[in-house]
Amino acid sequence: MPKTKFKQAVADCLVKGFPGLSKEEREELQQLGLVLRYGPDELVAQEGSFCAGVYLVCQGLVAIGKYAPTSPDKRVLRFLAPGEWYGLESFFLEREPVNLQFMRTIVESTLLFFQNSQFRSFLDHHPRALWDLCRWLSREVAMLEFKLTREATESSDRNFALLLLALANKYGQTLQNGDIIKLDIPFTRQTMAELLGVSLETLMRLLRRFRERGLIRTYRSQLEILSKERLKEVAQTSEFYLTILEETL
Repeated sequence: MPKTKFKQAVADCLVKGFPGLSKEEREELQQLGLVLRYGPDELVAQEGSFCAGVYLVCQGLVAIGKYAPTSPDKRVLRFLAPGEWYGLESFFLEREPVNLQFMRTIVESTLLFFQNSQFRSFLDHHPRALWDLCRWLSREVAMLEFKLTREATESSDRNFALLLLALANKYGQTLQNGDIIKLDIPFTRQTMAELLGVSLETLMRLLRRFRERGLIRTYRSQLEILSKERLKEVAQTSEFYLTILEETL
């Protein structure tokens, strides 16, 4: 990527991460960041390893998740897109400095890394930045509560419909006067199953069932939603949570 475009991408992600700061304040923060580039499917941070700072996604897409305590199984909690943070929990808890989740790239990605002491010093001198981080963390808490409730009480069909709607709102391309939404999904079926919290076999059954009901079409890594309104009927959720979910995928 040309240097000018990359600098603009960094500036844009800082605007998303800190909308309350001035351009000059964001440029000051940018000087503290270390640019890290990763290829597809690379481990950025391991769960339980030493946490030296926080990460801000500038380009690409990364997944964060947790490992099962007694097996190698893992659960993808969500995706982080440009302007989203990793490591804030450990940073603010100020206990043992360890990563609470793993972070792995989905596609080629660029991140800004801020060392803990430098980031803390910046926040001490720019208290407005704390408001932006509080808003981001509050959104995370609201979404986590919603997802835990849905997954514990709702059917897999409703949860899958909700996931597809959120992916469509964030990554979809509308076709044919808005009737069909194309999803060129940059992650595997296994990753989607981990995000949904089901086995790969269960996900394949869900895909087949939704195809038979005329809700979707699938082509390898691509998926088309044939009726967003019918999918909303299956999901049965409010616009408030749907909006939060699309922001946090």
